[in-house]
Amino acid sequence: MIKSTLALILTLGLGFAAQAQKFTSAPASATVLADLTIDLDGTQNEIAFGNLSANTPGSIVLDANGTDNANTGTITNVARFNLTGADTEVTVSYDATVTLSNTDPTPATMVMTPEVVGNALNTGQTSAAAIASGNTIEIENGVFFIWVGGTIPALVNQATGTYTGTFNINVEYN
Repeated sequence: MIKSTLALILTLGLGFAAQAQKFTSAPASATVLADLTIDLDGTQNEIAFGNLSANTPGSIVLDANGTDNANTGTITNVARFNLTGADTEVTVSYDATVTLSNTDPTPATMVMTPEVVGNALNTGQTSAAAIASGNTIEIENGVFFIWVGGTIPALVNQATGTYTGTFNINVEYN
């Protein structure tokens, strides 16, 4: 009788343990899109403020839309990036500032604050909309164009020479 009772208790106990176990699942998926690429344009391939005075009294503005420069040299250039990929949303991130450095003849620096605009048409620079770092744009027909200018504060007794720096931009699918 004791063996029968133990067998019954053991059977009931295993039954309860089996009912305590639960199972669920989740679907898994991925969408593969065309390669996302961003290339510096072959013609508009640098951010160039031109020749500046060491004592430029106001901010130096290289307008990314190409319509409203202030205190720049005569020969300027706005950089253009050609973004290609799938027709979907892309997050654009870039440096908040760019340090321009001069090592000859006297080491010195200037800080540029980038201005970034974009448009789905390569002819749309003048009407391109501002793109804040971390914001999303929409690729249309496989392309999107990004123009970059910037602002340098007024110069007071700035060391002479050629100043250079690097603007970094990153794009990724959402």
